[in-house]
Amino acid sequence: MNTRIVTMLAIVLGIAAFPSVAMSQLVVDDFSTGFYAKTLKSGNDNNFQSGTMVGDSRETSFVACSPTSACKAVNPFLQPNSFAIQTKTKISPNALVFNAGYKSQAYLAVGYGFSTPLDLNLAATYDRLRVNFDGADKFVNFNLTVWSTGGSLYSQLGCNLVDPGNGTSFSVDFPFTDFVPGSGTPGADFSDVTQMQFEFAGAEGPPGGEDFAVTSFQAIPIGAPAGDVTCTGSRSPLRQGK
Repeated sequence: MNTRIVTMLAIVLGIAAFPSVAMSQLVVDDFSTGFYAKTLKSGNDNNFQSGTMVGDSRETSFVACSPTSACKAVNPFLQPNSFAIQTKTKISPNALVFNAGYKSQAYLAVGYGFSTPLDLNLAATYDRLRVNFDGADKFVNFNLTVWSTGGSLYSQLGCNLVDPGNGTSFSVDFPFTDFVPGSGTPGADFSDVTQMQFEFAGAEGPPGGEDFAVTSFQAIPIGAPAGDVTCTGSRSPLRQGK
């Protein structure tokens, strides 16, 4: 057989054997557009950013010891809390960066589909959502909520990350099968997702100071390798892999 033909066949077979799942992830948001930043000692901030994320916009809801009358209890030193969706540099990627002040309790929700419903059929191709972290401090509490059928049905899944590895990148998977139906509903239909919201809070951890950076939200194909952590609703999942 001609040497050139043999070589071409080898290349074709190699391409065919390459795992297709690695190339078929749905990027919900990689924070490469819609840059925004806010710092608060108290109060709240709601903002919409436009860009290339799923649905073409994201909504951020940021709360720092609101109402103000609660600040003496939940932020006694009046430390600033902040988040930023910032562009990559020579030494850091695009990221959502969150900083909670000492002995303060801040909350950040990042939502998609609230200006225009998403109309996503995730169930056909994907079986979980993934949050990719550049790194995090000792404790992160967060939840995911997914709505369908115009927002009338919803499901939630949440967990605490304890000692996830400060400054070390890791990923957290949220399997569709582990989402808990919302009160009084049969739960979200993942073949018709209209909104989704990623919710981060420091209120359940040790005395404040939760800091982390997220580099992307993704939907992961059926059969793809698991992330470093799989959230199944346990309040304190152990670090896996890496």
